[in-house]
Amino acid sequence: MIKAFWWKITIVLGFGAALWGGTFGTVIAIGGHAADLALDEPRGVLYVANFTANRIEVVSLSNHSIQTSINVAPQPSALAVSPDDRFLLVAHFGNNAAPATPSNALTVIDLNANTQQVFTLGAPPLGVAFGIDGKALIVTTTDFLLFDPVLGTTTELQTITGLVAKTLPQPPATFPPSIVAASVNASGDGLTIYGLGDAIQFRYDVTTQSLTGELYTASPPLGPRVVSVSQDGTYWTAGWALEDTQFYNISQFGNATGLLSVGSTQIDSSRNLIYAQVATKANSSGTTFTGPPTMQMVASDNLAVVDQILLPENLAGKSALTSDNMTMFAISDSGVLVLPVGSINQAHRVQPAQPDVVFRGNFCDRQVATQTLTVIDPGGGNTAFSISSNTAGLSVNPSSGVTPATISVSVDPNVFANQKGTVTATLTLQSAQAVNIPNTVRVLINSQDPSQRGTFVDIPGTLVDLLPDPGRNRFYILRQDQNQVLVYDGGNNSLLATLRTGNTPKGMAITFDGNYLLVGCDNSHYLYVFDLTALQLASVVRMSGGDYVQSVAASANAILAVTRSAAGGDPSIHRIDLQSGTSTKLPSLGVYQNKVNLNSVLTASPNGSSIFMAGADGSVMLYDANTGTFTVSRKDYTTLNGSYAASSFNQYVVGNNLLDASLVSIGQFESGTGAPSGFAFVDQFGYRTTTPSSSAAGVASSISSSPGNIESLDLSSRTSAPSVSQATAMVEAPLLGTTGAAFTRTLAPLYNRNTIVNLTVSGFTILPWTYAAATAIPVLSNVVNAADGSPNIAPGGLISIYGQDLSPINLATSQIPLPTAVANSCLTVNGLPIPILFVSPNQINAQMPFSIDGNVTVTLRTPGGVSDNYNTTVLPNAPSVFSATLPGLDSPVATIVRNSNGQMVTGSNPVHPGDVLIIYATGLGQTAPAGQTGMPSPSNPLSSALTVPVVTLGSANLSVLYAGLAPGEIGVNQINVKVPNNVPLGLSIPLKIAQGSISTSIPIRVVQ
Repeated sequence: MIKAFWWKITIVLGFGAALWGGTFGTVIAIGGHAADLALDEPRGVLYVANFTANRIEVVSLSNHSIQTSINVAPQPSALAVSPDDRFLLVAHFGNNAAPATPSNALTVIDLNANTQQVFTLGAPPLGVAFGIDGKALIVTTTDFLLFDPVLGTTTELQTITGLVAKTLPQPPATFPPSIVAASVNASGDGLTIYGLGDAIQFRYDVTTQSLTGELYTASPPLGPRVVSVSQDGTYWTAGWALEDTQFYNISQFGNATGLLSVGSTQIDSSRNLIYAQVATKANSSGTTFTGPPTMQMVASDNLAVVDQILLPENLAGKSALTSDNMTMFAISDSGVLVLPVGSINQAHRVQPAQPDVVFRGNFCDRQVATQTLTVIDPGGGNTAFSISSNTAGLSVNPSSGVTPATISVSVDPNVFANQKGTVTATLTLQSAQAVNIPNTVRVLINSQDPSQRGTFVDIPGTLVDLLPDPGRNRFYILRQDQNQVLVYDGGNNSLLATLRTGNTPKGMAITFDGNYLLVGCDNSHYLYVFDLTALQLASVVRMSGGDYVQSVAASANAILAVTRSAAGGDPSIHRIDLQSGTSTKLPSLGVYQNKVNLNSVLTASPNGSSIFMAGADGSVMLYDANTGTFTVSRKDYTTLNGSYAASSFNQYVVGNNLLDASLVSIGQFESGTGAPSGFAFVDQFGYRTTTPSSSAAGVASSISSSPGNIESLDLSSRTSAPSVSQATAMVEAPLLGTTGAAFTRTLAPLYNRNTIVNLTVSGFTILPWTYAAATAIPVLSNVVNAADGSPNIAPGGLISIYGQDLSPINLATSQIPLPTAVANSCLTVNGLPIPILFVSPNQINAQMPFSIDGNVTVTLRTPGGVSDNYNTTVLPNAPSVFSATLPGLDSPVATIVRNSNGQMVTGSNPVHPGDVLIIYATGLGQTAPAGQTGMPSPSNPLSSALTVPVVTLGSANLSVLYAGLAPGEIGVNQINVKVPNNVPLGLSIPLKIAQGSISTSIPIRVVQ
């Protein structure tokens, strides 16, 4: 069996020297080139094969210095220590070219007796590893040998043909991994051994003494030429590939150079991490990345990057992890690099606490807006850093500091007033102390006009696909940089679940029965299958030939996928069988060859009758579910890109083209509003989004600072120019394709027909179904205390505003500080903006500013206009207790918590004499230190109420232990009280809180 891997080239830029900081790890120079290493923890040493000096360096694990050296036969290339720590095996790659004599050999060192015995090998050894049975697997270019070090006997398990080894001598500056070009390693439990050579990879089961292997080809070569294995042997790394037991790539590192002698990988099963340096290409010509030596910490299931650690020099071969998973030893340029990975939190690092900072357009406030950004050391340390921006109108203060630090990020909205979309700026963190490469911070600055529609929801990262659920009110977004599917509730636009995919997910589809979500990845041999009821991974499909899914679609009778060939052949169409978990490359596409453009997409009609395919080379094809084959193939265009969609009425869209059942153009959409981004059929109508764009290399790129456009089209009649209605500017631009991913699916009308979702610059934008309807002027009918609904409100307290047409959608925010505009609605009190927590058509929850009191005027501005003034009074104090609904109770109960058990006071959890109660309220007014409007309350020092409330329970006075702002909350007060022993008992004893002239009372049960 032959399986090949092929890698396409993309561009990855190196980091400038100014970003380099400290480095992690200690170098041990050995005066030669290391070929392999092995741990001997009972003796406290590490053995290092010095390939060029013909010795084994013995390194102390305690002081990380060379303790002694063992002279051995020439070219020690591989090492292994027996499970009982008695024997050290040394393989010698002595493949000397004529006229010299080959000196391939195996040395057995009895570490207890301090003796050596040399066995001649008939072929160059590629690697050695011990199983848990105490026997060593020796792999040569001609056979697999099982060696018993106690008896000194060798058994041939299987022969190998077709392998060619390099001969000695080699040109200068050729390093051991490039000479031996092989690696063998065992799982942590010693039950499985994996190996990798230039043309072979294998798995050896120690218990059954069975071998499974295959020949392969790979471009680029599988480098670094290192094998690492998980604790239980269920997955392993082979160069730049993370593989399963059947040699399919679970995921693979992107943009690899294939250099054999640069880098390493080490699986840490205890932390579900892989420590890896895989050399990447700096540009399309294939030159090596020129930045600093960097080790990535990546997730062991899909290689998502957790952190990037700066090294003092490049890794250069195999690594090993101590049994306590605290220290990693890796072959490096100088010899060995000691990496205390278990103590990474003790090293200086710098990261932003959040990836994005968002500034939204605000009709109520054109003053300089400020948000906070927290910069941390993930280990909790104090690390110096600097932060900078090169965008005019965006500033940071302070520009340097020591972690943990709070940075004020300020934007002058007047600088961006002419940019009606969202400007994307970047904040760059640097640190001379940090051993990691800090993430940058994306700053999103929106400056919409009141006429623009929609509310954007921030999602960091690279978003590449959007799908609505055909039977549930939810939608799915593919986040490529973190290898995730984000599942959102379409009712409140909240995140329901995060599903993990393989590396570089590219496209999604939902099966015709609506039960499963399918995700294909550009760097995985798996097609991921998620159960949409359980919202968890159900299974994977291993793609035949190890191909990579580029796009997938499901009709009523077939699931088809465009695949990138693992063998470097033509991209093709596969049919997916979910029952067997396999795929089959179709022998032909009807009467057409199974050969498609790599940059192609598939989409199915909602009724399951067809699957439409469009290629960037201008080709289109149609699969007919009734006949079970492709019935149409055309190439009427030189190029195609942009949106694509299929309807249940035999109409198809690609770019600006409307096609009929034979994929013949029957109409052209307008192009004046910009490049096409998204399209969705709804019955015999369509929704379409466009955006102004610039063109680079023939592919449009979105001008993010421009607004997007959405329009509705009547497609019920065949016409060359479908009529456009409801053309409306959006709050920001939708996404456009890129080189290698020219097609976009960015528009999703949801199942309940209340909301339209769009992938846009910041994340996704929500539009109401009636986005183009005339927006009514908002009407305010009441402003009340958010806790009890009374008219009594106080400075800093939470309030609820009721009325009509307050917002077009429901939307809550977790942004800190609280924004003063949400979903295009903004409130003012006496002209001062009010921070908002939640908006809906009939209710807004907000915080009354601490600086406001007395007779005030509240006003709401929306795209529909400005409300009439609502006059009310802000009292110095207005205590009110929140209530909450608990499971099993018919009515809400006051949020009063017994400190003794941490549970709320109810009839079944009554108050007892001597209890300490924690009462959650709002409206206690001014505090010392003064509260900050829109910000979480501090915990040190606590903000205590200037006017201490009087709390009674029946006739008994309660001692007030603390009254003020609840730490970490916005607008929430906390009153801690001690219940005296003489408290009256009963089913309904009034708990009264009085402050100034206002009081509130709640009946609670008190028992002995």
